[in-house]
Amino acid sequence: MTSDIAAERRTAFVLLTFMALFFGGTWVAGKVAVDAIPPMTLAALRFSIASALLWLWARSKQASGRAPTVHDLPLIFGMGLTAVAAYNVLFLYGLKLAPASDGAIIVPGLAPIMTAALAAVVLGERIGRWGVAGLLTALAGLILVMNPGGAQAPGRLLGDFLFFLGAACWGIYSVIGKAATIRFSPVNATLYGTVTGTLMLLPFAVAERGWNALAAAPLASWIGGLYLAVFGTVLAFVFFYEGVKRIGAARATTFAFLVPIFGVVSSVIMLGERLSASTVAGGALVLLGLWLVQRQPSVQRGQDASLQPAK
Repeated sequence: MTSDIAAERRTAFVLLTFMALFFGGTWVAGKVAVDAIPPMTLAALRFSIASALLWLWARSKQASGRAPTVHDLPLIFGMGLTAVAAYNVLFLYGLKLAPASDGAIIVPGLAPIMTAALAAVVLGERIGRWGVAGLLTALAGLILVMNPGGAQAPGRLLGDFLFFLGAACWGIYSVIGKAATIRFSPVNATLYGTVTGTLMLLPFAVAERGWNALAAAPLASWIGGLYLAVFGTVLAFVFFYEGVKRIGAARATTFAFLVPIFGVVSSVIMLGERLSASTVAGGALVLLGLWLVQRQPSVQRGQDASLQPAK
């Protein structure tokens, strides 16, 4: 029995490490893909593929939970709008303006802190002194990363601000997701939100006339787009969900610390980005803020999809 528990734990650690690696890699993949494919088209492509794969996975898991009704539509709309449509537009337009390493620090570092702050306001969850300290620490780190008083290009500052808004969208989604996973299973909740967000993106992709750029895009951009769909969305979620089943949500969410680390390292290695001293110091403060929020016992962590680290 003890050996079985140890084996399950080791499996969970491997799955969750790859989950963080896949999420961290979305910043490089997105940067490469969005250079040749317009953002709306890329986002629609990503989630069209992801929706189909998630549907197949949900069927194979025979996920429990009732079917959605008309009363569930505002909740499902909210998930699709925040986590898929709005977040990915902000994510991809941010990558056109700012380094991928900025986004890899700002979004996965701030999103859980935004979640804790919003849960305190909307759900009445106590944020506690550790949560307040984490929020203030992370905000100080964000200021260092953005470095508005330095010689930053206006485009980079705007891109970083879009990343900040993306983290806010993910925080809103996380609060909504807690309600969604009470009504549906985490698998179905994620599937409903993904399909809804895809339907929102498709008209904008058509208006963007991105199919011309898509047809002419180099192989690297296609690989980046497929990575976002398969590895950065489906496999990352599946691995996270399987890790939660084995060791619980509280332990699984600690692997969120690895997402910005993998994101920054891959941006430096694969994109050749250079990190300034303020970026490194700011990233360390953001991670410290995330650790302070994660350690507080007052934050409730159920086994739901809203705990999935931001990608």
